[in-house]
Amino acid sequence: SIESDDGYSSKEPYIVRLERRAIKAEKDDATNLRNRLPDGLETPKYDVVAPSISGGKNVEIRHYKPYSVCAVSMNKPRPTESTKTDAKIQMPEMSGASSFGALAGYLFGKNDQSTSMKMTTPVFTSPLQEGDRQMEFVLPSTYWDSVGSAPRPLSESGVTLQEKASEDRAVIMFGGYASQKEVEARKKELFAALSKDPEWRMLAEEATVAQYNDPFTVPWKRLNEVSVGVERR
Repeated sequence: SIESDDGYSSKEPYIVRLERRAIKAEKDDATNLRNRLPDGLETPKYDVVAPSISGGKNVEIRHYKPYSVCAVSMNKPRPTESTKTDAKIQMPEMSGASSFGALAGYLFGKNDQSTSMKMTTPVFTSPLQEGDRQMEFVLPSTYWDSVGSAPRPLSESGVTLQEKASEDRAVIMFGGYASQKEVEARKKELFAALSKDPEWRMLAEEATVAQYNDPFTVPWKRLNEVSVGVERR
């Protein structure tokens, strides 16, 4: 048989090749995963405090420096006339599409200054009280020290601006898609590793999901993370 440029037989059905590469993506090491960070997009700055912990694959401890985000609840319904505040989404059926549209609308000019800002990475999903979640876009670094100088969200958009303080987080990296099933599996893996680690412990079982790539990026080129706040024992 003839091999294609990805190493698989060209006679093999494309969907089978896709599944094989997606499975392989989940087994990649930390170095390979870091190389999937999109070029040219700002992302929160951090120092790696511990490149690994006992019992955890692709797990590291990071000390994040302060940054700012725009955020919106994922559980609250969007306003009736959301076209005034939200960006149009190419894949409205994807999970979190309405929240993504609200934040993209703010970032790309639907704000009090009609100012369009540059896209950043990753897109965070963080837990709130009573089962609610919020989606967050990182603001450009111009506003990390002074979020008050950033354009204000339109009042009806539901978008808020928030400052993120410096903190230590345990992070597990993985490829493929950040499906609910995959995220839950990675959370359990991360929590189990921390429960055995002699130096670091969780502050609370409230995990944040980070997705670095756009929805059209193939699974074996994607970088995702699940993280939780930690402190030294």
